[in-house]
Amino acid sequence: MVAWRHAAVVLGLVAGLGVPTPAAAADGSDTNRWRAHLGTDLGSWVRSVPWPHRIGGPSGSRDYLGVVGVKRLRLGGGLGHGFRDRFVVGMRLDYEISRGVQRSLVPNAEARAVTMTAMPYFTVMADPHHIVRPYLSLRAGLGGGLVTVRDASPLDRPERSSSLIYPLLGLDLGAHAFVSPDVSLDGSVSLDHRWETMRDTTPAPVVPGGADLQDDAGHQAFGRRYNASIVLAVSRWF
Repeated sequence: MVAWRHAAVVLGLVAGLGVPTPAAAADGSDTNRWRAHLGTDLGSWVRSVPWPHRIGGPSGSRDYLGVVGVKRLRLGGGLGHGFRDRFVVGMRLDYEISRGVQRSLVPNAEARAVTMTAMPYFTVMADPHHIVRPYLSLRAGLGGGLVTVRDASPLDRPERSSSLIYPLLGLDLGAHAFVSPDVSLDGSVSLDHRWETMRDTTPAPVVPGGADLQDDAGHQAFGRRYNASIVLAVSRWF
């Protein structure tokens, strides 16, 4: 009888070990996993101003208000890891193309720009046991790109081109809405601030009235840019 009891206990333990553990709770509360996401700006407001203000320096501010794909398109993606059900730490990459949004060395020109930005981010989520989880995300990084004037594409040979480098600070306030244990739709309001430096990379003479940032002078302070966007993203938790 004792032997049968011991055999039953062993079989029970084996059966218990054989039961698979679910990857996530049904409400998506288990976010101690990897998060991969991809998103875009549905609508945005961009304001670019000269910086620093000085006599003979770049002049003229520029404002843009539009929706996705109209003169501006930004795609962002990243990979992070969650821990303690409330925090996510990761890296985000943004790719942006625009026409008539970015300020250039030629005043009032409809410049085209292609930029890439890399930003480590840190996210704090509010409710660890709800399908909808509000969050606050902070990020800081470095970006760069090419700005061109009077050309069909930023990749062609333009009449005037410039190299753009900038540090960036950003903040996102939004929510993860879990449509399944492993997938969430993420809506947020995004605020960015970047400090732009620019270097003229065209050997042609400087356009009269333009900012004289010569190639051999290196990147010089050119402008500050403020961006507010409504963002929609999809996240996969695994």
